Amino acid sequence: MSADEIKALYRSNFAAFMRFAFRELHPNQPLVDTWHIDVLADTLERVASGEIKRLIINLPPRCLKSHAASIALPVWMHGRNPVLKIMSIAGSKELAGDFERGTRELINAPRCRALFPHLKPEARSGNLYLPQGGQRILAVVGGILVGRGADLIVIDDPIAPARVHDEPRRRAVNKWFDAEVLQRLNDKTEGAVIVVMQRLHVDDLSGHLLAGEQPWVHLNLPAIATEDETWALSRGQVFTRKKFEPLAPTIDNQLTLFRRMLDIGAYNFGAQYQQKPFKHLDDDECRGGMFALPDDQWGFPAFSVRRVPETRIMAYEVFGAGTCHPAMPPRQMSIEEWERYAVWTMDYQRRLLEDENAAWGPPENEAALLAEYRAPPGEFRQADSDDEGPYSYG
Repeated sequence: MSADEIKALYRSNFAAFMRFAFRELHPNQPLVDTWHIDVLADTLERVASGEIKRLIINLPPRCLKSHAASIALPVWMHGRNPVLKIMSIAGSKELAGDFERGTRELINAPRCRALFPHLKPEARSGNLYLPQGGQRILAVVGGILVGRGADLIVIDDPIAPARVHDEPRRRAVNKWFDAEVLQRLNDKTEGAVIVVMQRLHVDDLSGHLLAGEQPWVHLNLPAIATEDETWALSRGQVFTRKKFEPLAPTIDNQLTLFRRMLDIGAYNFGAQYQQKPFKHLDDDECRGGMFALPDDQWGFPAFSVRRVPETRIMAYEVFGAGTCHPAMPPRQMSIEEWERYAVWTMDYQRRLLEDENAAWGPPENEAALLAEYRAPPGEFRQADSDDEGPYSYG
């Protein structure tokens, strides 16, 4: 491709520009190119085109979601339309500073200036102002946004993992979003909002928004697939991922992720890596209840009351380890099994009257006893005697 064709590609294709931006900002760090980058870039490009107005992105740590949504996308959109007003809201001042520095470095990179020579921003108080009227406004979650307006709002990592279990603080983030964010859109119908985060709690900002009445497009990519996935992109590409397959095996394969689950615990792994936080959590990360065991030697359902570590449950559900779920409820017995069990029990009780050391097990004449048990009322008699006995119904 010629230089002009490459420039045209970067200007028109966000997936290509996103990779270009990474190389410009991290020249000494190799980019492990995976299919999920194309899925992420395609979804963000649909926001830029106006197709998606409300987007939630839930990806594991270190998957380029912040690079894509909070740095590369605003620069690319301003390069194509320098009058846009974009608001970038970070979960902390430190993170906001990182986004501001990354944006300035990318815009000022010689190759990026060759792509978008009209981008000549003036920096004031951490914000960038373009001569054409566009703005890149920085803010922090929880801050007052009155007097600020935007065509696109990107909220990135709205709450830290260490603070998400503080209920008042978590609820404060959700209430702040409801009170402040959507109202800052210059056009409530055409303006777009992107929430970028890893899941941390069932009622974090993602959970709060997904449980509401407003429809959100949800890009949800767990570290390990829990079902077969198919991703069809705007330009015709189709990517598939099989159940139990890691998102980026060259970075984190299944064994690496399993060890990470053991290191950080099932709850943190389920939320941050699988994007599926769960409620049943105690200090020991165990689930208690009556759970199934393999059928006993006679084929009857077995169970026990016990506590099962969530790591064992996740090993089966997420990693496919084991032959049966360790925390399944006992299965229900069929009518036929109940009949057999009843006959066995009555026979066992009879034998106990004769021998207190009698062992539980199948009756010698099981077929005959089952036939008698299934007989209509009034016809059920003890098999080998005319006397009323423990099997008679009178």
